[in-house]
Amino acid sequence: MEKITLSDFLKLERKALAGKVFCFPTDTVYGLAALYGDQEGIKKIYELKGRSFTKPLANLCSGIEQITELGIQIPKFALELMKKHWPGPLTLILKGPEGKVSFRMPDSEIALKIIDRFSLLPTTSVNESGKPEMNSMAKIEAAFGNRIDYFITDRSNFSGLPSTVADVSEGAIKIIRQGAISIE
Repeated sequence: MEKITLSDFLKLERKALAGKVFCFPTDTVYGLAALYGDQEGIKKIYELKGRSFTKPLANLCSGIEQITELGIQIPKFALELMKKHWPGPLTLILKGPEGKVSFRMPDSEIALKIIDRFSLLPTTSVNESGKPEMNSMAKIEAAFGNRIDYFITDRSNFSGLPSTVADVSEGAIKIIRQGAISIE
């Protein structure tokens, strides 16, 4: 595990991150990510967590246009939720061209700078699947050590609570996981 500052991480080229997994603080918990479309890096995340490949990762974004650029139509009520709760701890599952896909816009300067530099980030919390999220650098290093390629060391205040996950792909709101916010 290479510990690195955000400013040094942002100087890396995309090719240096191919097949890599990196950890950084978000507004909710520490996130574990790979580059968007990097199947090798994404596979490493699943293996590291012991996560089922049937459980998709959320994609962190820095704006709604990143979603629409993928050809994903956002229903009006979902757009209203985004405008009300983004940036923030709400993950929305939308209907994409190839099935369901989820997005969240974090309220984290660190995360947004990474997204703006490298694009969407398939991300999940740092933990073994089904176990509580790890929110300290020491615990993450002890549990995962060198299986994480880069650990961004910049400090951030985060809630420690995961995001609320809502499936809006079928035209209604279905809460999948109750997290930091409540949707009426």
